[in-house]
Amino acid sequence: MAEAATFRRVGAGDVEALLPLLRAYWQYDGIRYRDAEVRRGLQQLLDRPALGGAWLIEGGGAPIGYFILTWGFDLEFGGRHAWLTDLWLEPAWRGRGLGRQVFALVDELLLAEGASFVELVVERDNLEAQAFYKKLGFEAADRVPLARRLKEPDDAT
Repeated sequence: MAEAATFRRVGAGDVEALLPLLRAYWQYDGIRYRDAEVRRGLQQLLDRPALGGAWLIEGGGAPIGYFILTWGFDLEFGGRHAWLTDLWLEPAWRGRGLGRQVFALVDELLLAEGASFVELVVERDNLEAQAFYKKLGFEAADRVPLARRLKEPDDAT
C-alpha cells in the first residue's frame, strides 16, 4: 500500500522549505548549486506561473520532496509539452509508492493544461531512477542533449 503524502504548489512562503530539498537533490546528482542563481530562477518561476511551477511533497507533517514542471512547445509533440526538470524524494521515503503518486498528479496537471508529452532527464549512472521511469512508460530518446549558458551566473557559490 502506498504511503500517504500531500502535494501543494510552492508559493513565496515555501521557498525556504524547498531550498534544502533542492540542494540535497543537486548534491546527489553532482550538480553545482549556486544559491543566488537558484533563488533568481525560482523567483521567476513563482512570479510567472505560465512558465510552470514547483510542488512540495509532504509526509509525516514535513517536506519530504518536491518536483518542478516547466512548459515547452514543440510541433513534433503536437504543441504544448512539459519538462519535469526536478523530482526529489528524501531517501527514507523512497520505495513507498510516492513516485507513482507524483506521476499520477503530474499526468493530471499536464492533461488539464492541454499537454500531450512530458520529458525528463536522468543522470546516466542513476540506474535506479531509470528503471523506475521505464516502469512508468518513459523511453530513452536517441538524441544527445546539448546545452549552452548564455551568461555566466553572478553567484560563484
